[in-house]
Amino acid sequence: MPILLCGLDACSVSSSQFRSLNHVVVSCARKIFNVNTSVIAAECIRMCGVSDIADAVTTRKDKFIKRHLLNSSEVCEICSLIVK
Repeated sequence: MPILLCGLDACSVSSSQFRSLNHVVVSCARKIFNVNTSVIAAECIRMCGVSDIADAVTTRKDKFIKRHLLNSSEVCEICSLIVK
């Protein structure tokens, strides 16, 4: 999962892209848990404590923005004005 989320810290993601990413995770879970339906795979994912892609991206993006807002470089200051 971290590999999927690595480049999404600084990029905007649309809802259709979130659905595509969720499909990848559920498809992998179907193969890992050897189940036939996406509903069962999604339940297995939830029981293993894996967060939803949208929640994970939001959390990572918030951490990314907070980390760079504290930086005093000129580039980070300009970017913080755009984010606000």
